Amino acid sequence: MYDIAGSLRPGGLSAVLAGSILLFSGCQSDAPPVPPPEILGLEVESTHVTPGLTISLVVEAGAVGQLSYAWSAQVEGDAQAPAGEFTEPSRFLTSWTAPLSEATVLISIAVSGGGGMTTMTVPVLVGPGEDADGDGHALAGGDCDDQDDSIYPGAPELQDSIDNDCDGLVDEGAEDVDDDGDGMSDVQGDCDDNDPDVHPLADEVFNNQDDNCNGVIDEGTEVVDDDGDGFSELDGDCDDANATIHPAALELLDQVDNDCDGISDENTVGSDDDGDGFSELQGDCDDGNSATWPGAPELSDGDDNDCNGQVDDGAFITDDDGDGFSDLAGDCDDTNPYSYPGAPEYQDGEDNDCDGSVDEGMNAADNDGDGLSEAAGDCNDANSLVYPGALELDDGIDNDCDGLGYSNPPVAVGTVVGATEACSPVTVSAANSYDPDGDTLDFNWFFTTTPPISQLENGDLVGINSMEAAFVPDAAGYWALALQVSDQSASSPPVTVGFTVAGVAHNNAPVAAFTDGNVSEMGTTSCNSSWSNCTCTPCNASYTIDATASTDLDGDPLWYEFSAAKLSGDGAPPQLVDNGDGTAELSFSMGVGCAPDTSNGFYEVEVEVHDCTGATSSASLQINYTCSGN
Repeated sequence: MYDIAGSLRPGGLSAVLAGSILLFSGCQSDAPPVPPPEILGLEVESTHVTPGLTISLVVEAGAVGQLSYAWSAQVEGDAQAPAGEFTEPSRFLTSWTAPLSEATVLISIAVSGGGGMTTMTVPVLVGPGEDADGDGHALAGGDCDDQDDSIYPGAPELQDSIDNDCDGLVDEGAEDVDDDGDGMSDVQGDCDDNDPDVHPLADEVFNNQDDNCNGVIDEGTEVVDDDGDGFSELDGDCDDANATIHPAALELLDQVDNDCDGISDENTVGSDDDGDGFSELQGDCDDGNSATWPGAPELSDGDDNDCNGQVDDGAFITDDDGDGFSDLAGDCDDTNPYSYPGAPEYQDGEDNDCDGSVDEGMNAADNDGDGLSEAAGDCNDANSLVYPGALELDDGIDNDCDGLGYSNPPVAVGTVVGATEACSPVTVSAANSYDPDGDTLDFNWFFTTTPPISQLENGDLVGINSMEAAFVPDAAGYWALALQVSDQSASSPPVTVGFTVAGVAHNNAPVAAFTDGNVSEMGTTSCNSSWSNCTCTPCNASYTIDATASTDLDGDPLWYEFSAAKLSGDGAPPQLVDNGDGTAELSFSMGVGCAPDTSNGFYEVEVEVHDCTGATSSASLQINYTCSGN
């Protein structure tokens, strides 16, 4: 490098340029003369070049006012001979290509501005120069030791502590050479043979590089979210290799601590949360109350302790049938609202008045004119709308004397129809559900438990509001659906239908694939600049990621799960929207400074594809994006 003024000062050419335009107003007749420009430095890449070689030249100058530059070249002693070509002869920075013949070329720069012009000239020798060691390369041709014929550009690099090929590196490049002295060469898997801390046996540490050469950066460290679920070990992730397990995860019935609270399956229908020996799947109707479970003693506490659908039934001090009398008050049948002390006796084979006699002294007269007397079974012979066989009305009265009121809630009963095998539709039925009043029922099905890998939601149930519902399970394992029925005025408690979906023998895993491959793209954005400032709008990139090229040898239906991350470089983290059809929308933004500034970002999108047995496969693609200002 040739530099007549030494190395450039801090700020260099940019500082000179930034101050090269000065504005003056007014005029003074006695102003001092403006001095000519001062050339502060001239840098020439080389003063001894081979014919046809291109080198760079840059001048640094200072003056009052606008500067202009003019580069010129002339062969010494022959003004008419070709003296090479400049790429930008009127800029402070240019390139010059030497002529093809040997000569001494005088390269000059003329800087004009302020009070005149200043020139400077430097001679450049064009020619191969003398090859002192006879190896075919002179110093001008890049020979870094012209006294040793085994050293020249392109020579074989030997492990001899010498730069044999004149590239500035010693003993580099041989795959079987341990360049960094860490005990591993390239052949032995060293992915950075210039760093002794990087090799296949190194411990991975948090430093944003692949220390152990396994292709993954910072994996296994407590501060890195290895599975991409938003939590690292430091954040409380108890299994950072599984994206479905993290402190904010939904606890599933899978014998795994999904939410990292130290408890497995809590608050799921298969977990005995209150420790009474029964889960919801086993019939516990209140798994937060240890006194409530199927067969528990019924207590007078306002709860259905034995989970038979009735509250405080059988309790001696409570009025179980709502007739105003409990067992303690003399009700001889606290399950029959027409049996209590003093009740009218009528023809029903019961001791209605609790006097120890059945159907005695009944009135055979039809007092209300409905065609039936107490002796004939009329349970209210003072109301003509009440008699056996009457139309049941929504009036709070037992019109048909069947012992049931109008607004009895329906009872939900769910069953599984047929086999439960992966890749085949599973059907659940509410056909055995009923309403004591004979009312028409409405149905509602919903998932309560699915295998961890499942992506199905309630909307995937076909016939979700029908007597029969069906779906194709997207994974083998334990499933549970709840059924609730309604008769327009009351709804049943949900009942759970649980079952295990069996896998398919000899299943082939799917093959994940993207329709398009890796992307390398450059974007350009607009910039506004002034003499003191430059602002650019960011590049906004968006792509449709298509994984529908994925296949399954068995022809099974496929489910897709996308994820995206910025691996390195500039730009904001990516945004990903799953379209639900095997495609996703990826977008990100990237800021940039004015030309010639550029920003680069490296992004990766991964898709995990699974079939209806839960077999999975994944694929990834990379996007290398460059944003340039204009």
